[in-house]
Amino acid sequence: MAHSPLFTGARALAGIAAVGLLLTGCAATASGSGSNLAVSGVCVPTEVGPGVTDSVIKVGTTMPLSGSGAATGMATRDGQQAYYDMVNADGGVQGRQIELMVLDDEYDPSTAQSRMRQLVEQEEIFVVSGGEGTPNFLGAVPYLERNKVPAIAPYAPSDELGNMKNPHIFMAAVDYITEFESVTNYILQNDSPSRVALVAVAGNVGENSEAGIKKAIGDKEIDLLYIPETPGTTDFTPIVTQLTQAGAEYVYLVLTNADTGGLLKAMDRVGYTPTTVAWGGMSDESYIEEYGDVSQGMLVALETANLSTEDPTAADFIATYTDLTGKAPTKFNQQGWVQAMITTEALKKAKGLSRPCVIESLESFNGFETGIYPPITWGADRRDGVKSVGVAVIEGTTLRVLQDVK
Repeated sequence: MAHSPLFTGARALAGIAAVGLLLTGCAATASGSGSNLAVSGVCVPTEVGPGVTDSVIKVGTTMPLSGSGAATGMATRDGQQAYYDMVNADGGVQGRQIELMVLDDEYDPSTAQSRMRQLVEQEEIFVVSGGEGTPNFLGAVPYLERNKVPAIAPYAPSDELGNMKNPHIFMAAVDYITEFESVTNYILQNDSPSRVALVAVAGNVGENSEAGIKKAIGDKEIDLLYIPETPGTTDFTPIVTQLTQAGAEYVYLVLTNADTGGLLKAMDRVGYTPTTVAWGGMSDESYIEEYGDVSQGMLVALETANLSTEDPTAADFIATYTDLTGKAPTKFNQQGWVQAMITTEALKKAKGLSRPCVIESLESFNGFETGIYPPITWGADRRDGVKSVGVAVIEGTTLRVLQDVK
């Protein structure tokens, strides 16, 4: 599992309008929308992109390394670095070492855009490798699209991504609409609540989560209260008051780890004990270790393979990661690991080290097995990667899988 699996060979990029193609062998640039007309250039194997030298391929991304989202950002960064260290020790990719640079975006959209600009223009990264956080990453997307920089498997579950609206962003996680439709369907198959509530990061995150819950509820007579939250909230009393007054039987939480723990502690202090339902980040072992006492019985979306030693693939990953780093991995270490794995595989299979060649390589992924995410498929007109999500419950210090990720 520590070594990247094989997948089918790269397909030629289809449907590109090569207007004004130079006959000197240089790549053409096309623009448009709705298909890979929106993707720049054709793959010329002899061309080399920025950030590529005879000895190094520079990749990078932004993540929250400070503030309320720091725990997940730092863990994702560490997971990527561990995988790249392993690859580099084995000789690197196409005779080059992979150099990862991660900048702190503070979970802030404007900061993320500024940091991404720094990575592309000053550090001259070749591609964006992963990332963690939705509002922050969305802040950088317009810049990446304008500059036609491929972004590979960022963790930013938004309906703005995973489609040809932003064709340079290759997703490997479902958006929050799909995630919370699936989790709500599971709840409705097993219970009949009349009142539910959602506390979620304001903006696209909360709006997507609300849309997924509503999609599953349909015409059922279930009241839904949505409370937008600003990351880094210090006083959760007003939110708890709204929840208790609404009498919600289920409370969905789509917040940072620290804010989730803070809200749950505030609910516990007043004796308010609904069933809680959370996004996939709450499956992280570091979250359970810190806030497990107030998270018992919490239903959690599963986006990656559960880190259980009973699963041979998970056991292999745990052993490899522990051997490399000296510590057992968490869910977000796992996420960073697979982001680096996918990026590495795309670089290995690219016909040349230019951005169009990497896009061609990514579009050839067909059921690509990582052992962590569900099989990944991209194509000339597909950027969503996966469509599956599972459900687990926090019991004691572990997760018990209720509906596995397929």
